[in-house]
Amino acid sequence: MIKTLVLVLIAGALGGLSSGILVWLLGTLGVTPALGFHMVPVFSIGWIASRVVFSAVWGLIFLIPIYNNRPVLKGAVLGILPWLSSILYVLPYVKGAGWLGLDLGMGTPIWTLFFGAFWGITGTMFLARVARKF
Repeated sequence: MIKTLVLVLIAGALGGLSSGILVWLLGTLGVTPALGFHMVPVFSIGWIASRVVFSAVWGLIFLIPIYNNRPVLKGAVLGILPWLSSILYVLPYVKGAGWLGLDLGMGTPIWTLFFGAFWGITGTMFLARVARKF
């Protein structure tokens, strides 16, 4: 049980790291701003560390027993939960980015859904790969 908890925390953290790098990269390259999501984070240790830590905790949702034999689908579906948290709480109330984060652009809900799915798929693919070895 402890091994499983550690693995889902690592999976969540890896998802946070990879999706954080993707958010930063697409923002820096101008892709997301050109397509309606004007969040271009400054890449820093503090910014990425907070994403990794919070994402590790979100990794606990990988324990939900759905689509266990389909890691891509499982990751995409479970990525909806942190996405909802982001657009309904974090962006409006913590970041002050308005309802659904729309002060960051009309594309915010779609882009954040994409990044949430990317987070989930990264995490579940890691777990599927590691599960084969154990």
